[in-house]
Amino acid sequence: MSSQTKTKVQRPVSASSPWRELYAPIAEKLARAEQLLQQIAESSSPIVEEVASHTVGKRLRPALLLLCAEACGQISDQAVRLAAVVELVHSGSLLHDDVLDEAEMRRGTESAWRKWGVSRAVLVGDYLAAAAYRYLAEHDDNDDLNILTQAIGKMCEAELLSLERGDEIDEQVYLQIVAGKTAALFSASCRLGAKAAEAHEEIQSELAAFGHDLGLAFQITDDLLNLYGDADALGKSVGQDQPRGMRTLAVIHALENDDSGRIGRLVEELSEDTGGKEARATLAAQVEQAGGRSYAEQCARDHITSAQRHLQILSPSPSREALFGLTKQTVGRIS
Repeated sequence: MSSQTKTKVQRPVSASSPWRELYAPIAEKLARAEQLLQQIAESSSPIVEEVASHTVGKRLRPALLLLCAEACGQISDQAVRLAAVVELVHSGSLLHDDVLDEAEMRRGTESAWRKWGVSRAVLVGDYLAAAAYRYLAEHDDNDDLNILTQAIGKMCEAELLSLERGDEIDEQVYLQIVAGKTAALFSASCRLGAKAAEAHEEIQSELAAFGHDLGLAFQITDDLLNLYGDADALGKSVGQDQPRGMRTLAVIHALENDDSGRIGRLVEELSEDTGGKEARATLAAQVEQAGGRSYAEQCARDHITSAQRHLQILSPSPSREALFGLTKQTVGRIS
């Protein structure tokens, strides 16, 4: 090891109250995972702490992992390790996502690439992922590593598909992208939690399916917030999807029902970055009038209903109730 003093990444849990309350059954173990996360991400480079601090969020993925483990009977030391690892992977992916999305805000402040440049943001994202993989390889079996790396592969493929298809994304492709971009890591987190608790394979599969449906609902809702949310309240950029020519579920459905062609012209205008806030507000209104918003909201609710069905395999417990609570909180953000 270098003789340089290592920098400890200070990254406190920043979950807002509604999320934090749902984490109550696993609060102590989540705090342990947070401490471990900081240890794993230590670096001799001061810039790691500065850049990584911009990715602190809801800690939803480690919370899902620990709640699934607790609901299956126990939170082992292995589960705590895995919780730290999945959050490091997620944090690294957020740094990369903001670069790809050209997002200017993250957690209520300037995004990392805007403040320190693209190169530093990408390299710190790489560092966090590498630290996670190294730690997992040193402390856990290959099955856990395989589950996680498969999820990461799906995330990368989804981003590539999004870039390749651009403005030619229909509903089927959109759901394929969302399944990889968000649902894959949700699903892996839930499966890893059940596996760490030595749950039966059937339970592992059901909880993985729960995470998949929850992830789909979460991203569909996030995309709705991108069109209808408030940047100050959300603490991140909104209105980013349309300027980049991206198609979200609400917009896709509205375009399919747009006989006048007005929505298509608005999307094209925003894709070419010639429209401002007024054009985005007009688009949001037109999408809602064409039924796009209600369609996407219903799709998210349908996935939440499916997610809740998968939870029926678990015995009643505070952790299972917390998982139910997370499903309600996910779609409740848009109401």
